[in-house]
Amino acid sequence: MGQPAKEAAATSFWDGVAQMALAAGLLFVAFTFKNYGITWDEPLHLENGWRALDWYLSLGEDQRVLGFQNLYLYGALYDTLTAAAGAMLPFDAYETRRLIGGLVGVAGLAAVRAQARLLAGPRAGALAVILLLLTPEWMGQAFANPKDVPFATAAAWMGLLQIRLIRDLPRQKWTSLAGFGLAFGAALGIRVGGVVLIGPLGIGCLYWLGLHLRRTPVAPALFDGFVAAARLVPAFILAWLIMLACWPWAQLDPIARPLEALAGFSHFPLSFTFPFAGQTLVTTDLPWWYVPVALGVKLPEVTLLGLAIVTVLAIRAVMRAPLSLLPERVALAAAILLPPLIVIVTGAVLYDGIRHLLFLLPPLTVAAGIGLDRLATWMDGRAVRDRLPQATGLAAALLCLWAGWQVLTMARLHPYEAIWYNALAGGVRGAEGRFELDYWGSPLSEAADMLRNRIVAQEGGSAIARPYRVRICGPHDSALHFLPPTWKAPADGQGEADFYIAFTRSSCGPAPAGREIVRVERMGVTLAYALDLRGTD
Repeated sequence: MGQPAKEAAATSFWDGVAQMALAAGLLFVAFTFKNYGITWDEPLHLENGWRALDWYLSLGEDQRVLGFQNLYLYGALYDTLTAAAGAMLPFDAYETRRLIGGLVGVAGLAAVRAQARLLAGPRAGALAVILLLLTPEWMGQAFANPKDVPFATAAAWMGLLQIRLIRDLPRQKWTSLAGFGLAFGAALGIRVGGVVLIGPLGIGCLYWLGLHLRRTPVAPALFDGFVAAARLVPAFILAWLIMLACWPWAQLDPIARPLEALAGFSHFPLSFTFPFAGQTLVTTDLPWWYVPVALGVKLPEVTLLGLAIVTVLAIRAVMRAPLSLLPERVALAAAILLPPLIVIVTGAVLYDGIRHLLFLLPPLTVAAGIGLDRLATWMDGRAVRDRLPQATGLAAALLCLWAGWQVLTMARLHPYEAIWYNALAGGVRGAEGRFELDYWGSPLSEAADMLRNRIVAQEGGSAIARPYRVRICGPHDSALHFLPPTWKAPADGQGEADFYIAFTRSSCGPAPAGREIVRVERMGVTLAYALDLRGTD
């Protein structure tokens, strides 16, 4: 078989692997979206979606969305989309949100595969999509995270389009510009802080201009730079218009209000303590190492290996020839490094692990896929094959073993994949008490469902009609949605009660005296529980 035929066969194989991974993601969504409980923020976002939909259907006469909680400061793209889908699909409102969320997560997988393939070939694309699919934080968050995963998916598509734009400089294709504007607008339509996402494009373009000035006379090079910048303007205008179309509050003042929201979120006034790396941190006074450590314990070990390889290769390339990197790869590096730098410099408020930084997972995974691809190329080289002829096969076997173990681990954690930590943190058991595990409160849904079923099994169907009182520590709706409507909860979570349901976040404090009758746990870690308080003082 000739070299072209071998390359075509390899391309077909790795493209097939990537497509199978995407199909696996879709099947995972189809078979599991009903399993996920209700998260802390979800009821508010559900209501926000209905209010936003009413705004559009009434042509702005129904203005209840304009002052709802603090959600008016965010674009309503995702909430409106899920509300509209909820009116059409044969599932309850929460199930619909989880289905859409899972599909959005798979859309992010597709963008990551396309990015890595465009930068380094089909094998890198396949490796990248496998890595992100098997990153528990990504798929675990996708189903019910109403802002961060949709935002991260929009950012991933921006990353793909920015590669194409940079490669086509100075005369970018209008199709790429339109696609970039759509993706950028979608990101802004979810979170106005998405303006930082244009930073990597700007850095990549400036780096290209620097290279262009080295090989082209100054005047023509600067003219090309002006042309490239001018062609980006319509894409930015399109993004701004999409943002406004998706953001009722901003429509009333398209310039001042987005800037007001952006200024407010730069120092969001939410201060509380939480455990991290065995220490107690304050959201408003985070150490500089918070972001690297948070990512370091949440990324799969194989992803970290790929990142280490690509980092070493990049440093070596820069040391040999400082201007040897391709502009699109400089943009990828900026997409990874710029947001943490902004967080450190501005002292931004962060909490819930890497939840606010999930948009870093796609570029990190793309880079890791490229690193593993380079490792595979090295192992397939003649020097290695002569010394270790089975090296490639052994590496493939190890990758398959890791993937199988990761799938098994995610299955054991399901539907709480997002509590996963890698071996650097000691896994889930090692992270208990040292890091936050569940902060969404969704295990309360399972605990409530188990409590209802247990009491009905013990007392018969009449238990559903009894006016039991249930104290809940955590987001009440996460539990009440799965309890009989006659079972009531005190609004303040206090007072006399028959049952007590709590998740294990530290904010719950000491539990009342009672007999434990329900426990939700994964891999030996308790996530929620229910106590029978009847007959106790």
